[in-house]
Amino acid sequence: MLTSELGCCYMSNTVSSLNLLAEEECSKIRSTVYELKKFWLKRNPDIPFYTLGAASYLDAAIEPQDYYSKALLYNPILCDRLSWLYERLSDRLAQLLKAPISYHQNYALPGFHVYLACKLFEQPIASIHCDSQYKLINWESGDRTDFNNPISFTLAISLPKFGGGLNTWNLHHHEIANISRSEFVQLVKSRTKTYYPYQIGELILHSGHTVHQIAPAKNIQPDDERITLQGHALFSQGSWQIYW
Repeated sequence: MLTSELGCCYMSNTVSSLNLLAEEECSKIRSTVYELKKFWLKRNPDIPFYTLGAASYLDAAIEPQDYYSKALLYNPILCDRLSWLYERLSDRLAQLLKAPISYHQNYALPGFHVYLACKLFEQPIASIHCDSQYKLINWESGDRTDFNNPISFTLAISLPKFGGGLNTWNLHHHEIANISRSEFVQLVKSRTKTYYPYQIGELILHSGHTVHQIAPAKNIQPDDERITLQGHALFSQGSWQIYW
């Protein structure tokens, strides 16, 4: 069987939540992220947006080898400090999807988005998109990899005082293939938007092929921050392979 049928069916048309961590565990992870601040990568010169870890949608888009080099650098650092988190994540996903979970040694471990306080984050500046960064990665057994049913997930570690969340539209990857940007904008406007609020310690999962966006924040306070663990998965060679 090429794909985990239950997992793909379960994820393809829904946004699901999974209680993964207690608040005190999230506080522990937040402290670790700040202890590793020297490894943060500033991703935009004009706003306080950082990542901790390699991110395929950023690094592989510029230079594929840069992604693999960053993964080789950051994976041991993240694994050394947060191995228990990755074990918890894989265990719970295996239960949910009823299939094996694996981390490929050459791909980046799920890493962190870090947004510090900035009033610009109250605006809808995040892109409206589908997740297709798997196209930037060399999947060694392409004929044994299901590219039609990707999974994306976000785990809220720290949120602004007035919360944060995800916007999704009832619009799918195959509907926006080969259309212009202006056509895409009009199609998004014509579809229903749904907001899913994040909760500390709760894992939000959805199909990466569903059109979505980081929702704008509300009433940003000077000491606000938004720290989330980010990751994706494809079913490949008999297991869900997790990466970022």
